[in-house]
Amino acid sequence: MHFDTRLVFLITIIFNGFTLDFCQYSDHESYLSLIEFNRGGSATNLILSSPHGGFLGANSTIKSTGKSFRGETISTKLEQLPVAGCYNDTLDRCVYTIQDCLKHDGMKIFHRSDARCLTNRGSSLSMYLLTKAISEAIALPYRPYTILNKLARQYVDPAEDLLIGTFLIESATRVYSDYHRLIAMAKEAIRAPLRGLFIELIFHQHSQTVQLGYGYDPLRSSVVNKPTQSTINELVSRSGPSIILGNNSFGYFLRLNGFPHIIPLEQSQQQQQQQQQQRQNSYRISTYSTRMHADQRFNALVLSYPIERLRTNSIQLEAKRIAKAIEQFMLKTNIKSLSSSSSSIFRSYTFTYNFFLFCIFSLLIEINTHY
Repeated sequence: MHFDTRLVFLITIIFNGFTLDFCQYSDHESYLSLIEFNRGGSATNLILSSPHGGFLGANSTIKSTGKSFRGETISTKLEQLPVAGCYNDTLDRCVYTIQDCLKHDGMKIFHRSDARCLTNRGSSLSMYLLTKAISEAIALPYRPYTILNKLARQYVDPAEDLLIGTFLIESATRVYSDYHRLIAMAKEAIRAPLRGLFIELIFHQHSQTVQLGYGYDPLRSSVVNKPTQSTINELVSRSGPSIILGNNSFGYFLRLNGFPHIIPLEQSQQQQQQQQQQRQNSYRISTYSTRMHADQRFNALVLSYPIERLRTNSIQLEAKRIAKAIEQFMLKTNIKSLSSSSSSIFRSYTFTYNFFLFCIFSLLIEINTHY
């Protein structure tokens, strides 16, 4: 049976072009649908995540069923994470492993009576709603990718490292993996060499101050230069320290849009020392997520929202303010957005290139036929 190899080649080109435009942005359900993943607009290079907005996992949701990658049905019981661990002098940190400081009776995991290092397992539905509202406040072509954890923090904490965030419990580990996998998918969907911005929204209580984490603590240094540990290192390398403290910073644009109290602030050294003493237990300079997903193409920062502000401000109003500040920050710092025109040019270039290859291939076939 004879067939034209040129036709096969043409079909391959068409198929590749189709998958380029559609398959790259296809949605994927997470394990037990506990992580909500919303695709971004065609011109976006922004990713928002909410690790502590979970509201599922109550007594009515003890057992859930899903499907594995192989297609078989799986059933996993949700187990709560322990609330405390032990301090390991050798590692100089808290540890949360069964072998180190917990006991197990075959049914439940208990922490020993001498366990300490209490971990905050609080969640807030408001953070889930606020993150979605911020996304919806941005124009549709620039609407960000959103990764929203719907499982309560008592069951998983994807903003922490694997051990503290899951305690290696099966259900927690599966949800944790999905959270970070979907962030990675969103980064891949924003094609190189475009730069992007990843913002993780968490919350804190007993304060009216918005807290920004850039991967290091600016209050501990009198001179901000080019911090190697910063999660917005690429921005600092291009624009200098004004990205963190100055009129190019995200905090500057938040103040312009109605958030008067923000950490880090430009203050005198004495004021910084006083504020550092007051905030040393609550100020988050980064999360594991932002450190993990930051690279030379994607800058990452933490926005810790003062949840008590919602007593006097609506979620919709706060979302519009934050969305406007994000847009201004990205414009000022020259984080390039993928415009619809550049996307069309890219697709046109891809088609032209493939067509050129097809012509060359056809010519080679003709030459081979004659000889």
